[in-house]
Amino acid sequence: KMPKLDELHLSANNLGDPGNATLEHNNLRQLYLSCNPINDFCSVSLNFISNCSSLEFLSLAECPVVQLPTVDDLSNVPTCLHSLNVSTTKINSWTEVEKLRKFPGLNDLRIQGCPFLDEYTAHEKRMMLIARLPNIKVMNGGEQITTTEREDAERAFIRHFLDKPEDERPSRFNELVAVHGLLAPLVNIDLSPDMNIKVSIYHKDECREESISVMQSVKQFKQLLQGYFNVAPANMRLWYYDQEMTKIAGPEEMKFANKELYTYNVIDGDYFVVDEKAQLRVLTGSPRAHSMVIGSLSPSGYSNSNSRCNFGTSPTSPCSKSTNSRIRRKPSESTNLSNTRTRRKSSGRTSPGRTIPTPVGRKASLSSSSPSVKTPVARNLFGTSNVRNPVDQHYGEFFHSKVFREDNKNC
Repeated sequence: KMPKLDELHLSANNLGDPGNATLEHNNLRQLYLSCNPINDFCSVSLNFISNCSSLEFLSLAECPVVQLPTVDDLSNVPTCLHSLNVSTTKINSWTEVEKLRKFPGLNDLRIQGCPFLDEYTAHEKRMMLIARLPNIKVMNGGEQITTTEREDAERAFIRHFLDKPEDERPSRFNELVAVHGLLAPLVNIDLSPDMNIKVSIYHKDECREESISVMQSVKQFKQLLQGYFNVAPANMRLWYYDQEMTKIAGPEEMKFANKELYTYNVIDGDYFVVDEKAQLRVLTGSPRAHSMVIGSLSPSGYSNSNSRCNFGTSPTSPCSKSTNSRIRRKPSESTNLSNTRTRRKSSGRTSPGRTIPTPVGRKASLSSSSPSVKTPVARNLFGTSNVRNPVDQHYGEFFHSKVFREDNKNC
C-alpha cells in the first residue's frame, strides 16, 4: 500500500516478539524497533527483515535481546543489511558477539552499554571488538577503522591472552597468531619521575635526613622547615646543594617562593642548608625609635652608645672608626651642627629695587620696640638673608654723591 516507503519508525510502541506477524516491503531501507520488549532476535529476522530485501539498517537498541541469530538462521538476514545497532541490550558474552562475523554484509556496528563490556576500559572495549570482528569497518559511529589501528588491536589481543590457559583462549587467538606470530609481552616501563626524594637538611650544627615531596613550592618547603628548626620563613635563607653542579657553580639560593622543587632537579642525596638572615638593629635614641634600620650589623662591632659623632667628623677620627652602621639623629641635633662650608661675603653693592628704605623718624623705634616689623636686608648671591645692608641707612646720600660732585655743591 506504501510502495515508496523507505524508512519506518516503530520505536517505543510496546511491541513484543513478532511471532507469526510478518512484514514485507521491497523498498524499505531503514527499520527502527528500539525501546520495545523484544527478546528474540531470530523471530525478528525470520518474520520481519527476511521479507525486506532492500533493508540496510536495523535498530534494536534498548531491547532486552539476549541472543543473536545462529549460523543456520543467517540465511534469513538480507545481504543488504550493513548497519546494526544493538546497544544497551542484554547480550552478555563474547560468543554472541562473534556471531556478527557471519552476517553477510554487516560492516557498521553499534554496541555499547552491554553487561559483558563493563569490566573493560573504553580503549580496551574498542580494541577487543576490532580484533574479534574483522568484517566491521566502522565501530560505534566513529571514523573508519584504519589498517594500523586494526593491526595494533590484533597484536594487543594476542598479548592479552598469552597468560591464559589454552582452553580459555578464543578461536580468534589462533587465527591472529597465524598472521602475526606468537608475540612476546611488552615490557612495562614507568618513566614518571619520583615524587618523594630523600635529602639532608642542615641548620647550624643540626642535620636531618627527610623524605620530601618535589611537587611542593619553595614557600611550602620553608613552612615545613619552620617546624623542624623554628626559623620563620621571612627570616630564612635557603640554599640548595646539587651533588654535581655545586662543584662547578656553587650552591643556589632558593629565592622564588612559587617555584616548585622539581624544577631544581632534586635527586636522592642532595642537601639543603638553612641560614638565618641578620637581625635588624633598632636605634632607641632616634625619634623613630620604633622603626628599623635596614641592613646587617657591622662586623667590626657595636659603637659606644654614649658617644655621638657629628656629620663633619673626619674619616680618620676615632669616632668614625668605632662604627660603620648608619645612625639616625634627632631633628634638634641637626640644628647644632656647624656648617663647615664657608660662604663668600657680599660686596655690599645692591640695586635700588632690592631694598625698601625705612623712614627716618620711625627707624629707631621700629628696630627696638616692634620686633614683628621686618628690617630690610640685602641678599647675596648664595640666597642668605642674614647680612645687613651697609648702605640702606644712607641710601639717598650714597647715590647723590655719584651724581653731584662736591665742587658743584660749593657752587
